[in-house]
Amino acid sequence: MSRELYERHGRELWDLARSGRLRPTVHAALPLAEAARAHEIIESRANLGKVVLLP
Repeated sequence: MSRELYERHGRELWDLARSGRLRPTVHAALPLAEAARAHEIIESRANLGKVVLLP
C-alpha cells in the first residue's frame, strides 16, 4: 500500500470516528489496576471486541 493511500485511509477512519459512524465493539473496560486481567483476556483470545484500560 502506498503512503498516500495509507494516509487517505487513516483520514477516512478518523472522520468516521469523529462523526460517530465508527463505533468499535468493547468487550471489557477495566481499571488500570486490572491490567494483568486485561492481558489474560487478550492472550486467551476470549475477547469479542476491544479490551480497554481506564485511568
